[in-house]
Amino acid sequence: MMIKCVIIDDEPLAIEIIQTYLERLSDFELSACFTSAVDALTYVQKNKIDLLFLDIEMPLFNGLEFAKTLNYNPAIIMTTAYRDYAVESFELNVVDYLLKPIGFQRFISATSKVIKIISEIPPATEKTDLSNFTGEDEDLWVKVDKKLIRIAINDILYIESLKDYVRVKTKNRELVTYSSLNKILEKLPESKFLRIHKSFIAAVKKIETIEGNRVTIDGKILPLGRIFKEELIKKTQD
Repeated sequence: MMIKCVIIDDEPLAIEIIQTYLERLSDFELSACFTSAVDALTYVQKNKIDLLFLDIEMPLFNGLEFAKTLNYNPAIIMTTAYRDYAVESFELNVVDYLLKPIGFQRFISATSKVIKIISEIPPATEKTDLSNFTGEDEDLWVKVDKKLIRIAINDILYIESLKDYVRVKTKNRELVTYSSLNKILEKLPESKFLRIHKSFIAAVKKIETIEGNRVTIDGKILPLGRIFKEELIKKTQD
């Protein structure tokens, strides 16, 4: 499957460099380039893109604001000359954060992450709405490769959004199924799970540390959105 890309950067030279790098990679197809985020918005909203190379510092409408306005969740690689936006970028669950000038090896590292994420998503023919499946209160049923799989709710560490799919992570395995975080959250006991970020649901009792805009679960650092932090703190004190 070709990964459809769009480059948005107000520097033509930066676009040219990324375009040259993409031409060396067989898995990526460049759909469009824009020097204005405003001009790019309509195109990206109407055409489902797999990957955005998104500059941050742009006139009128910066890359962070652009990412927040999208009506779906493409993979995003931020490209910028500034380190200052790294934390805010990862709060948006970007795949990677590339500092200019971007070297080819660093570019390969970032795009390899995108390939890995997309390869974990089941084919479109396997799409099944998770809300069709119910089970006991202590189980979550997911459909993967035409099989219904039962997951003990107490085993779940966190659930991550992957565009039109979600990844359910337990201590010993991870499963990817066609669903949304909202639909998954409806199936989980409110006392045990909480949305901690636009792209993550966490098992509250599995959270090991809360520090600033991050939490740690089973040694993995996950982003903690500002609007969810207060509710999480309340739950930990119940």
